[in-house]
Amino acid sequence: MPDIAAWNKCDNRCVMCTNMSSFSAQDSAQYRLKGQVEKLERYLRGARVYGKNADRADYVSLTGGEPTLHPEFFQLLNYFRRRLPGTPITLLSNGRRFADRRFASRFAAAARPPFAAAIALHGPAPRVHDAVAGVRGAFAQTVRGIKNLLELAPDLGLEIRIVLHGKSVAAFPRTLAFLLKKFPDTARYCLSVVHYEIEGMSDKNHRQVGLKFSASSAALRGATPLLKKFRNPRLYHFPVCQVSAELRPLCRVTLPREERIYPPVCRGCAARRKCLGLMLEYYKKFGDAELRPVKR
Repeated sequence: MPDIAAWNKCDNRCVMCTNMSSFSAQDSAQYRLKGQVEKLERYLRGARVYGKNADRADYVSLTGGEPTLHPEFFQLLNYFRRRLPGTPITLLSNGRRFADRRFASRFAAAARPPFAAAIALHGPAPRVHDAVAGVRGAFAQTVRGIKNLLELAPDLGLEIRIVLHGKSVAAFPRTLAFLLKKFPDTARYCLSVVHYEIEGMSDKNHRQVGLKFSASSAALRGATPLLKKFRNPRLYHFPVCQVSAELRPLCRVTLPREERIYPPVCRGCAARRKCLGLMLEYYKKFGDAELRPVKR
């Protein structure tokens, strides 16, 4: 199943957002419940109405914008769950609305398994997180939202994402340490470390957020002792050759084939079948000089 833009508005202004400002400027009427229902029903009848990951049949990602701002959010969740009863659904969110315990409790009731929420944490303190999110007070709400979901939604699959880019990478070890202290039961959630994607606002803000794999991979190596304390860490968007041998099993291929490339240097790499190669936009921006084929 595809990535579905559930809503086009957001209460953050993240510096590395993969959407352009023109996305939020669209008329939101097309994203209301009626339009979402019509679109999914057409998809289920075989129409190609979605873009990213349209050919995947094993999950649905509800994205944004910020989906929790949808004025018919719970009706939307109930509809998707009823029409896709056995399909894993993941909600991508900044987590801020879950700071309201009543809202989090309603979500816990509506998000019937298999259901997960993926929430981005940009730093270990307001100074870092809020600077990335572009909103003062976002850190406190996101952390409280995570806490509420852990307490109120025990059946929910919770993923905490740390996106590495130029404004967050220096704080990466401290962000891991914060999570281990604040949410020490790492069996209750999955940690995902994500190298940022170059599209939308992250491309426009390249001077601020630009980060090569040589830098993000060095951050991973330096934080390996902390990473190993998490029960189920994952690495997204990293070529296998860019991480240490002990971290390579954590790499996941999560992007569609049309957004990735295997440059000639990847020929003969022993890890190619389990590697995403390079993100296409990264290749256009930085090239492939960092890649080193894995011998065995």
